[in-house]
Amino acid sequence: MDWTDDPIAAAEELAAIFESLGVRYLLGGSMAAAVWGEPRFMRDVDLVVDLAERHVAALLSALGERWYVDEKLTREAIAQRTSFNLIRFTRMVKVDVFVPPASGLHESKSGRGRRASLSHGTNRSLVVTSPEDIVLQKLDWFQRGNEVSEQQWRDVVPVLRTVGTELDGAYLRTWADEMGLELLLERARLEAGLQ
Repeated sequence: MDWTDDPIAAAEELAAIFESLGVRYLLGGSMAAAVWGEPRFMRDVDLVVDLAERHVAALLSALGERWYVDEKLTREAIAQRTSFNLIRFTRMVKVDVFVPPASGLHESKSGRGRRASLSHGTNRSLVVTSPEDIVLQKLDWFQRGNEVSEQQWRDVVPVLRTVGTELDGAYLRTWADEMGLELLLERARLEAGLQ
């Protein structure tokens, strides 16, 4: 395949690899927020991937020599349900791969992902975290970071403003309440003009 060398192309390449291996994944982070909100420049890619130990050999083979991956750290991340990095040698695109727990918000959001194309003029698409779930994830990160990360907040408000009334409000409120994010969600909704 002829992939160009940027974060979008790296995300598309990895999505194709995970799909070929039959592994569920979601594009997350700021790149997913940009899909549903306002486009912006990004250097890194965040993927949430339901990897298991049985996938490691095939994943390493599929990554080939185009990607740097530490096999030991990959296996540890799978066992501990944490994260590891992949680095694409061309232009050094870094991808954070999060191996999620099998419960909580991830269990809910893994089935809610939506296919979207990141590149204009191509027919490639990948599974992107739903707008509701990216709002919840970004609010959670904002709260965990003592509510000082302007970037997390700047990712949330445009998603709410852009998707607006199409959001599943009941889903958002239920999970915001469970995660202790209800006040932040209401503040973000006000700032997005959704009251």
